[in-house]
Amino acid sequence: MTSASEPHPADPPSAPRTTSSLHALLGLDPAATGGPLPLHVTGWSQSLDAGDHALREALHAGAVGAAGAHALGRAAALLGAAEAATVLAARSAYVLPAEADLTLTVVSALVPALVAEATSALDHPAAPQVSRTERLRGALTAQFPWLVHGFASEAVDGAGLAEAVRLGAPLPATVDAPGPDARPRGGCSPVQALPRLVGGSALDAAGAEVQSLAKSLLVAGDELHRRMAELPTEPAGSPTGRELAAAYETLYAATACLTLWAAGTAVGPLWLRTALRALLVRLHRLLLEPPPVLDPYPAEELLAIALGAGARLLTFRTADEVSARADAA
Repeated sequence: MTSASEPHPADPPSAPRTTSSLHALLGLDPAATGGPLPLHVTGWSQSLDAGDHALREALHAGAVGAAGAHALGRAAALLGAAEAATVLAARSAYVLPAEADLTLTVVSALVPALVAEATSALDHPAAPQVSRTERLRGALTAQFPWLVHGFASEAVDGAGLAEAVRLGAPLPATVDAPGPDARPRGGCSPVQALPRLVGGSALDAAGAEVQSLAKSLLVAGDELHRRMAELPTEPAGSPTGRELAAAYETLYAATACLTLWAAGTAVGPLWLRTALRALLVRLHRLLLEPPPVLDPYPAEELLAIALGAGARLLTFRTADEVSARADAA
């Protein structure tokens, strides 16, 4: 398995590989690229490209010093998390059509928010999309009742979710646009599969820190859904609906990272640890809770140093590559 700390042979140190363009990633899915990319996917791609540019600029400027390494590593991890969420959502729109409206709403707010947070830390802030993000989060807040019910019942479209993580597998030719009154009454399969993922054996090979972070994310997810359910009666000083929507987006990103890694699709253990650390901190902040106590192991600094040496932040495997490796094992 390729590690984020190992240089990739196709990426010379003089031009370090950071995140991948979504256009290139969807090249892994020929069935999805027979025509122009959908507008929402194009928007995600443009945000990711802006984050990629900022990270490259920071690396070329020599920002991997003792003072800036932690911030650079965390920023890179947030960009990787945004990319993981984008990859999962892009396929989910085709193979989880009943959830497409929710997924597009969540990721369309999530990606620019994570990119803005990452690029601000790199002193190359991306242009904010405040008004649009607020509208999207308002729409997500209206769907809280279905999301709470789906999470409590662990309702998961297992077949659809399995297809969503099979990069390169055939996809339907089009995405059926949801009707104006459509609501994802089944919720969000990736998020609702989190308890099963954390409680199973899929993360055994991820290491103790990832397993601990995943458990902490699940605890925070339980608290998030409790607050979503009690939103109309929350006391003053509690997170607002839009803050809870932003927290839900963060949980989706963490779930995407874990789901793609567990499927063998997303590669890079150093990236995974750092992404989960960053997302857990973000989730606690949005819930107005004290920051979590994290292992002092300097994952962020090591990720920054690895990227500065020309390593790949995050690698994706196609379904055929995953199957070939499983057969060889």
